[in-house]
Amino acid sequence: MTIKNKKTKCGFVALIGATNSGKSTLLNTILDTKVSITSHKVQTTRNQIRGIKTLSNTQIVFIDTPGIFNPKEKFDKAMVSSAWTAMNDSDCVVFILDAQKGITKTFDNIIRHLKTINTPIALCLNKIDLLKKDDLLKLTSEIIKVAPNLFEEIFMISALKNDGIKSLLDWIVDKMPESPFYFDNNAKTDLPLELHLAEITREKIYQLLHQELPYSIAIKTDSIEYEEKGITIKQTIYTSSENHKSIIIGAGGTKLKSIGTRAREEMSIILGKKVNLFLFVKVKKDWRNTPEFFTDIGLEFKK
Repeated sequence: MTIKNKKTKCGFVALIGATNSGKSTLLNTILDTKVSITSHKVQTTRNQIRGIKTLSNTQIVFIDTPGIFNPKEKFDKAMVSSAWTAMNDSDCVVFILDAQKGITKTFDNIIRHLKTINTPIALCLNKIDLLKKDDLLKLTSEIIKVAPNLFEEIFMISALKNDGIKSLLDWIVDKMPESPFYFDNNAKTDLPLELHLAEITREKIYQLLHQELPYSIAIKTDSIEYEEKGITIKQTIYTSSENHKSIIIGAGGTKLKSIGTRAREEMSIILGKKVNLFLFVKVKKDWRNTPEFFTDIGLEFKK
């Protein structure tokens, strides 16, 4: 494929990092639109969210992976496995490190995996706006000692403030192989609409119930009906206990109403039409061990 006699390049970039390192924020900043939900709650990103950035003759397919942590349950292990798979299948890897947290056990775990691949790797020290310059220099020196010659480049960035992103993009463009574009020039993500809408609702739950609710909830978009006056969407919120169900619904249904209002407003913007959103809450104690919930979000269920 050529564009005005120019050869095109296209490839995959895996965004790797610990939970809450800023991967989703970085992806949304690069795309200048939200395709990956964000929150302060750990393990917010559960599957491989692909974001697409087209720059002149280069198309970059970013894979926002679940945060790396020490998994114990089957569902958690599937999330982490998804991240490692993305890393192995990409043309380059961007390791995002929360500069405030520095070197941790999770950092050491990621480094061990990165040393096993031959893919070009860049390190991004994120949230630099929250640290002093001397502290950043000290951290960089420590990382180089721990992982000498592992990173082709080290970038100082603030994903939230869009600081240092251009230099990172220039490095990524240079690593993309010659190839036709995989997606339309205007595409931002290949995330199925049903899943995208479910993620929006999950984000609103995390925003409104961050302190009260653990992350063990699942959202399923049951139906999307296109009508003359708008779009009717029905979703089910699955949680593992009656107590959690009560928290989501709130006194007199106030919490559920607030969740629905926020989700509906964002869905209306994305879809460009009025949205009627109906939310139902159900208790399913073993949803984290049910194959359908794995496959719905693109994770592999292993018996």
